[in-house]
Amino acid sequence: MSTEPRRPATRCAHGGASRRGPGGANEPFQRPIAQSTIFDLGTSAEAEAIFSGAHKGYAYSRFGNPSVEVLAAMIADLEGGAEALVTSSGNAAVLCAVTAGLAGRDGPLVTHHDVYGGSFELLRILSSIHRVPVEIVDSTNTEAWLDAVSRAGAVLLETPSNPLMRLIDIAGTVARAHAGGAPVIVDNTVATPFNQRPFDFGADWIVHSTSKYLNGHSDMIGGCLVRQENLSAMHRTIHKNLGGTVNALDAWLVQRGRRTFALRMEAHNRNGQAVAEWLLRRPEVARVHYPGLATYPQAELFRRQMKHGGALLAFELAGGEEAACRFLDRVGLILHAVSLGGMESLATRPAMSSHRGMTSEARQRAGVSDSLIRLSVGVEAIEDLFADLEQALAGRPDARPVGG
Repeated sequence: MSTEPRRPATRCAHGGASRRGPGGANEPFQRPIAQSTIFDLGTSAEAEAIFSGAHKGYAYSRFGNPSVEVLAAMIADLEGGAEALVTSSGNAAVLCAVTAGLAGRDGPLVTHHDVYGGSFELLRILSSIHRVPVEIVDSTNTEAWLDAVSRAGAVLLETPSNPLMRLIDIAGTVARAHAGGAPVIVDNTVATPFNQRPFDFGADWIVHSTSKYLNGHSDMIGGCLVRQENLSAMHRTIHKNLGGTVNALDAWLVQRGRRTFALRMEAHNRNGQAVAEWLLRRPEVARVHYPGLATYPQAELFRRQMKHGGALLAFELAGGEEAACRFLDRVGLILHAVSLGGMESLATRPAMSSHRGMTSEARQRAGVSDSLIRLSVGVEAIEDLFADLEQALAGRPDARPVGG
């Protein structure tokens, strides 16, 4: 048997599958779902060994579950990290990572204006109710960003940002943060480990909404946090007691999705690039936000930090909010819905949906205009996507939406 390290596409295709384990050669290739709340503890001595950690075992699925642990190992492998924890949502993953990152640290949690709307709301709750110090900085002002990072207790960044697809220099941020002892948490949901490897640039933690590209089928809610180094007992205690654990079935759904992850990302990247270039030529479109474009303002950082532009983009319509609403009313094949990373293409207006929890002033600082459309490009035939975008942008009264 070859001892060569397997490439990502091969690891994805075979990830989590059983191979001649304790049950011998006749085990199911797909691991069964451990859909159980409780586990037999055995004798008193065996139970003591499980609870003390002297022996590997399970007691209650909030503390650990075989299906969830298989997924954690798969995600850690995908990101090149040491260990991972699986959570019930992306926000739960951010909460766990921020709590772990700030433990024992002075200084604020530093993040940026255009961080994902759900994370922004979470940090607002932590700041206003739990009095966690949070400093929100304009990351496009490099000097101000790095100055804040140098004083941080921990740093949370999302690159590319959702929905404006702005990049933050991970290596530069890490160097400044680590000089002051602060850990750096990178939300890699939009980029995915197929397109960006934050641990290669020194990040300490990576968080994901597994509901998105890692699962890829729009049928579950979940998240994860991955650590570059091994997890401590404190990290596991934080995860267990914040209540963000995921159930076995949802963990299995992400395992299933991971097997096609590399194939899906190839199609997503191809379609995302083609749609961004197509939109750039349209007179109805005032601006396209996509890092894979040759005209992208951060093209040099993109080439250094990312492998592909991905499948999420945003664009602003010349006709303002009215044109944006008309576009959403007319799409047919493209679904007007929140989320991203599924097989199907989705469009939404962030000012009305994902960033609604922000004040209008905060949205303005973040650059989220009322005419901004976020488009998650799926894996459909590109000709069908172009046809639907064409008729939705044209907005002719006699045109019938594709798929409508």
